[in-house]
Formats: sequence, C-alpha cells, structure tokens
Amino acid sequence: MDPVVDAVLDQVGGWPAALVLGAAALVLALESGVLAGVLLPGSTTLVVLGLWSATTGTHPALPVAVAAAASTAGALHGWLRGSRRRDTGLPLGRLRPRVEPAVRQVQAWLTARSPGRTALLLATAHWAAVTRTLTPRVAGGAGVPLRLVAPVVAASCLGWATTVVLLSRRFGQQVADDAGWVPVAAVAVLAGALLVRRRLRPLPRP
Repeated sequence: MDPVVDAVLDQVGGWPAALVLGAAALVLALESGVLAGVLLPGSTTLVVLGLWSATTGTHPALPVAVAAAASTAGALHGWLRGSRRRDTGLPLGRLRPRVEPAVRQVQAWLTARSPGRTALLLATAHWAAVTRTLTPRVAGGAGVPLRLVAPVVAASCLGWATTVVLLSRRFGQQVADDAGWVPVAAVAVLAGALLVRRRLRPLPRP
C-alpha cells in the first residue's frame, strides 16, 4: 500500500466516524474554496474515505454525501469571493502580475461562451486538481451567475465523489496508485463528445 495512504488509514482507523468525516469535509471544502487549497490532497482524501468506509463497514452513501456537500460548499465560496471582488480574485503579491493575464483571458473566454459551454467547463474543471480550486473563483469574477454555477458544481462534485469513493472500495489500493487517471479520463470523454458534436454540426450554407 502507498505509504501516505497507509499512514493516514493507520491514524484514522480508530477515530469515530464523525471525526473522520468532519476532517475529510474540512480538507475538501478548503481545497475547492481557498487559493491555498491547491496544495491539499482532494482526490487522495476521497480515496482514503473509500478505503475507510470499506474497512469499517460504513455505507458508501455517507462519505459520498459528506464529500460532495463539502466540495460544493467550498466551490461556491470561491465563486462568491470572485463575484464580490469582480476581478481575478488573486491575492496581492509578487506572483499576481504573472498569473493575472492568464486569468483575465479565461474570464474573457467565459463571458464569450454560451451557458452550455460554460457549464461544461465548470463541470470538467472540478475533476482535476488546481482547476477545482481556481475555476469557480474565476467564474465568479467573470460574472457567471450563481443559477448556472450552483447546479453544475453540485452535480460535478457528486459525480466526482461517487466515482472515486466507489472505485476505492471496489479496487482498493489500485485506485490510490492510479487516482490521477480519473480526472484525465473524464476530460478525455468530454473532449471526445465536443469533437463529435462539432463534426456532426451541419456546415453553414454559402
């Protein structure tokens, strides 16, 4: 077993369920809600929840619900911070001048897209580290409305949490070793769907 996951399971194995779920919820909320969350292990936390629920006999619906709710709450908090500031949402510092132009470009791209494409980006971004933290905040700064962000993020969080927790219960350490392929596979499927849609779209008449 991976040393990090093994050590975490050894620590939390004797904890009460409320404490395990509370600690996981805090990590997931911070990971998707604050900029420093890019350093937190969101996917690994879900893997640990899946393995923990399997070893303790806890029904997977409980960790899935807690994880999805916490990650959704964090993402909406990030959106709120971005929408209140109406800028890039980046903290002041030496790194901001380097990052801000790219963030501005993404915001301009979001404002020029249809609601469907914006929703697709939001849903896809939550499956990968770093973008899970930054995209809701950037969307808030770009003026993407909450009525679009909230249901898309909630559905994406639920799908992400369900997939990783259930795969962890089913395949155990294999998922912990290969957790990175889950968001990659999701992005590949969505990119393929967009490509097929574009090819099937009728060409404009001259």
